[in-house]
Amino acid sequence: MSELNIYQRINAIKEEQSIYIKKGSAGQGTGVQYDEVISVLAPLLCKYGVIITTDKYGESRARETKKGAYIYECDHKITYINVDKPDDKFETIIESHAQDGGDKAPGKAVTYATKVSILKVFSIESGDKEESRADAANTDVIDNGQVDTLYKLLVTPEGMLNPVGMKLSKAYKFAMISEIPAKKYDAILKKAQQ
Repeated sequence: MSELNIYQRINAIKEEQSIYIKKGSAGQGTGVQYDEVISVLAPLLCKYGVIITTDKYGESRARETKKGAYIYECDHKITYINVDKPDDKFETIIESHAQDGGDKAPGKAVTYATKVSILKVFSIESGDKEESRADAANTDVIDNGQVDTLYKLLVTPEGMLNPVGMKLSKAYKFAMISEIPAKKYDAILKKAQQ
């Protein structure tokens, strides 16, 4: 297993089986719960040697709603780490929001950010209708040569997204360079070369 890098490990988990979590199975509307996601994924993370950490990224913010409640906002860095080579990492940045009358909003925001990153990185179907199934079925992604080109422009020698890579990842909503839709390649390349 130690010969696989973090991207290969993530891909191996995705190839293991098509992961689907029934929407609203915990009685929480159309979304899925973090516990549901991690219970399905944890055995595969262990099998393929991937650890996930979540850290605050930048300053947190709060804003007041029209009804006088406060919404906590924060960006979180979710890191996927190769257990055999801890320097081999992959990161995503997720902006999250939470509202709680007590002191639970920061914890809710961390949980939400981690769950969203996991759903996107591992392409887990949650039953949410964020995108049409036609878009979800679109498998026209950039080729290996394009991946290599963008990798050189967006990733540090340590294998982490550089500041431009993080900005573009957030703007174009991609978790992995290899999953960038082919139709977005030219725009991303142009911005990466600026």
